[in-house]
Amino acid sequence: MSQGQQQENERSQRRRQFIGLWLPFLFVLLLMLASVAAVLILPAPEQVALVTDVMLTLLVLCPATALLFALLIGAWALVFQLHRWRGRARAPLRRLEALTAAASTRVDGWLGSVDSYVLAWAVRLAPVRSLLTLFDAPQENEDEAET
Repeated sequence: MSQGQQQENERSQRRRQFIGLWLPFLFVLLLMLASVAAVLILPAPEQVALVTDVMLTLLVLCPATALLFALLIGAWALVFQLHRWRGRARAPLRRLEALTAAASTRVDGWLGSVDSYVLAWAVRLAPVRSLLTLFDAPQENEDEAET
C-alpha cells in the first residue's frame, strides 16, 4: 500500500468518525447550551417546562427513535423475505384452498339436511302448536287497529 493511499484512508476514517461520533455529540452539546441560555433568560415557570421538554427529548425520545429505526429495518427485511417466500407458499395455499372448499361443500350439505329435518318436524308439530295458543288472548290485526 502506498503512502498516498494510506493517508487517504486515514482522512476518510477521520471524516467517518467526525460524521458518526462528533457531529451528533456537537449537536446535542449545542442544544444543551441553547437550553441553558434560554433558562437563564426566561422566568421560572417557563424554565422548568423548557428543561423538562429538552430532557424528555434527549433522554427518552431520541433513544426510542433509534430503537424504532432498527425495528423498521427489520420489518423491511421481513417484507423482502416474504416476497421471496411467496412462490414457495403458493402450492400449500392452493391445497388449503381446496380443503376449505371441500369442507364448505360438506357443511352446506349437512346444513341442508338439518334444515329439511327441522322443517319436517315443524310441519308435523303444527297442530300441536295451534293447541298451545288456544287460550291466548286474541291479537288485533294492524288494519283493524287503525280504524
